[in-house]
Amino acid sequence: MDDVRWKVAVVTGGASGIGRAMAARFAAEGMHVVIADVEQEALAATAAELGVVGIRTDVTDADSVAELARATIERFGAVHVVCNNAGVGGGGQIKDLTLKDWKWVIDVSLWGVIHGVHSFLPHLLGNADGGHIVNTASIAGLVAGPGIGPYNAAKYGVVAISETLAAELAAEGSNVGVSVLCPGLVRTNIFTSQRNRPAELRNEQRKTAARAANQEITDALKAQGIDPAIVAGKVFDAVRTGRFWVVTHPEYLPVVAERFARIEADGARG
Repeated sequence: MDDVRWKVAVVTGGASGIGRAMAARFAAEGMHVVIADVEQEALAATAAELGVVGIRTDVTDADSVAELARATIERFGAVHVVCNNAGVGGGGQIKDLTLKDWKWVIDVSLWGVIHGVHSFLPHLLGNADGGHIVNTASIAGLVAGPGIGPYNAAKYGVVAISETLAAELAAEGSNVGVSVLCPGLVRTNIFTSQRNRPAELRNEQRKTAARAANQEITDALKAQGIDPAIVAGKVFDAVRTGRFWVVTHPEYLPVVAERFARIEADGARG
């Protein structure tokens, strides 16, 4: 996709953070852009600010994502780039998690990607000039650290789906590309994802002291994050050149290498 001008991009989770930055970059490159988000007020504000189309979408609902695809095609006649970016964070030791914790994170961060691929891939395959899918995973999709079990599980799943899809499309000689985005810490609203958690999937409120401690950790982590615009630049380059892996923090790669070294060492002993 050397020339993206006038092509159509859809970005879920597009009202803020990485999604907003991707939408801004695509629009700046001359693309028609549709952003989707579950937060109506933020969605409307971002769409107006960027001069793009905003469509409220709940990525946990297959029908909602299908409607997003239908509305995009109806308005622009085609779609070329789909960024399955919506995601939420959630933490806690596995021994302390409830099934509601697992369901909420996986419904958004994994099923959201599945729904996006399912609804948009047929349209991309139907394009004479092809298209591109970008699935947002995380460095947590390459190395599973403690305290974020559901998030790790979802992001490992996103990486696996992306690798599988890329291999299948390549085997068919398809002109639809795939990239998987594996960011490290980025200054986004993922640290306050609880604001969008459905009432039926909420646990009882934690004690005030625990919430205050969590907020301190959240603030510290967010302050360490990179600008989402940097991530958007890397994503745009991957779409333009057809690159699969989009890693925003190469300094984390030695930890990934250590994981594979352990696999190799234990496998050799087996």
